Amino acid sequence: MRNIFQKNSALFLNTCKKMYKMFKNNAEVKFQEEIGMTKIAFIAPYPELAILARKVCGEKYSDVAVFYGLLENGLVCAQKALNEGFQVIISRGGTANLIRNHIGIPVVEVRVTGYDILRTFSEFIGTNKTIGVVGYRNVVEGCRSVSQMLGIPLREMLTLNNERPDWEVMRAQLQMQLEKAPVDVVVGDALVVSKLRLEVREVRLIMSGDEAVCEAIEEARRIIKVQDKEKKSAEQLRTILSFIHDGVIAIDNTGKITVINPSAESIFKLKTTQVIGKNIKQVIPNTRMLDVLKHGKAEIEQLQNTPSGMVVTNRVPIEINGEIMGVVATFKEAGRIQQTEQKIRTKLYSQGLYAKYSFENIMAWDPEMLRVIERAKRYARTDGTVLIEAESGCGKELFAQSIHQASSRCRGPFVAINCSALPTQLLESELFGYVEGAFTGARKEGKPGLIELAHGGTLFLDEIGDMELTLQARLLRVLEERQVMRLGADKWLPVDIRIVAATNVPLKQRVLRGQFRMDLFHRLNVLSLSIPPLRLRRKDIIPLAEYFLAEFANKYGQRPIELTAAAKDILLQYSWPGNVRELRNIMERISLVYEEAQDVSAILRDFLDNSDYCNNPGYSAPELAKTGMPAVKPEQFLLPQNIRNMKRQLAVYALATCGGNKSKAAKQLGITRATLDRLLRQQE
Repeated sequence: MRNIFQKNSALFLNTCKKMYKMFKNNAEVKFQEEIGMTKIAFIAPYPELAILARKVCGEKYSDVAVFYGLLENGLVCAQKALNEGFQVIISRGGTANLIRNHIGIPVVEVRVTGYDILRTFSEFIGTNKTIGVVGYRNVVEGCRSVSQMLGIPLREMLTLNNERPDWEVMRAQLQMQLEKAPVDVVVGDALVVSKLRLEVREVRLIMSGDEAVCEAIEEARRIIKVQDKEKKSAEQLRTILSFIHDGVIAIDNTGKITVINPSAESIFKLKTTQVIGKNIKQVIPNTRMLDVLKHGKAEIEQLQNTPSGMVVTNRVPIEINGEIMGVVATFKEAGRIQQTEQKIRTKLYSQGLYAKYSFENIMAWDPEMLRVIERAKRYARTDGTVLIEAESGCGKELFAQSIHQASSRCRGPFVAINCSALPTQLLESELFGYVEGAFTGARKEGKPGLIELAHGGTLFLDEIGDMELTLQARLLRVLEERQVMRLGADKWLPVDIRIVAATNVPLKQRVLRGQFRMDLFHRLNVLSLSIPPLRLRRKDIIPLAEYFLAEFANKYGQRPIELTAAAKDILLQYSWPGNVRELRNIMERISLVYEEAQDVSAILRDFLDNSDYCNNPGYSAPELAKTGMPAVKPEQFLLPQNIRNMKRQLAVYALATCGGNKSKAAKQLGITRATLDRLLRQQE
């Protein structure tokens, strides 16, 4: 019996050797021919599978190269394939496991299917032969299911694991089992035949069929498709990171560096090849990326010292399905930030879209004016719409620019337009812009409006009360929706702007007269700011006059002019209908014409008699008319009786604006209540 077993095994092995030699010679020729065209290496652990795979590939898959190699021979073949640039290897059973453990590319296993086992077991149906199975778990379990289904006796002799086995020990164990409980046929894969050499009557190799080979090749193709996609994405990312001026470093969930771009190399004086895979703390000791990895909270715009100096860094956790998988950090050199900011400012300056003044430029000593400035500073800390109400010459745009400079939008544009300075159609095109062919005379390429140009900054609408109702409706849409549409366009553009509006006319009265939309008024009047006129800020008049005289003395290279007591009295008695603008103009004139030993008060009186605000007979300047003060001729303006009348009119006006409250009126005028009563009792 032993001789029969040995003869049977020897015959099978000789057949395999002949087929292997024949196939090997053929494969050696084909190897060099096919490696340039293919990405998949099919390494068959037994000759029949190699022949089948070559047949299938010849019919369907020209991108697969087929080779024969069992275990160590298969591993050698796989190493050659790796060196030649193959992307995926296909093999079966123990050979596939061995290659997977030693080669760093994907390995697809030709699975032993139910059809393969069924084909092997079908010839034993009705023979009463006892079948023994040796193989890996999936093979043993598959044989068990098929044998139960077909009613064929099965003995599970040995289940292999993925560890490298000691074949001689296994052979001895199996031989002992066979002597105690013989079987008629041993079923398994190529390892059973080539390594165990069991002394049994029959040995059957479970051979894979066409469907298993095709399934493995399709799986390999899917892997290559994913690899190619990932490779393209990685190349795109590499290109992007290479050209980003900011430094970028990423770590995984263990703190090891996975990505570092050239800018980060330059900032930290590192080399990618030296730091990839190292713990971030070893490379950058003062980093907080591990802290972000731990608590999962982003850290934005943080300062960090580096070998290249101070940088601004952002650290953000990489979160996938609720799990922190790593952290990415960006680094921007402080000098580069300053350069970028300077370029932006230069561009805005070239377009005139910048704010020149800040709160430091507003000169004030009067308590009421100081309170207004403090309120404006609080408004600057918000992003709400501001409505400034003041007479002409009070510095409405100065306040608007200061609010912009003190806000979070200070780096954005400041765009100003006077709504009363342009005709309605021109104002509309300036505000909203237009597309090509919107109207006759329009630019061929179109033009962005001031609202668009103010994106990210502040839009200052001066003299908003003079805007036509049709334009008011369009402006309301901008305020409500934060969108703008150019003239002639059909698409809305989102805009991020803050609006500061100003008026020198009472908007409430205009609303009551139907000259201003009530809904727009309420949209504008979110944060209201009322700047008192100069005549109600008596403590500001003399300091401002002296400040302007010093400014112009420096400008024209002169000695500062000192105001006499008489000149100060004249300044305090004058009503300043042109407010600070008029005061500044008068001080500049005095600086230009004053000569040593001249009477400053005489020059001042002469200038005030001929002021731009009093150059019409009957004096009907709109700014003064709004105060309710009487109209007088210029030559009568500083006569004592008229000054007394003006004081009384101021007292009456203040009392009216304060709702009849004498204490508030006296405080507004900067006088005592007794003085107010005396002024009210005077006869005109």
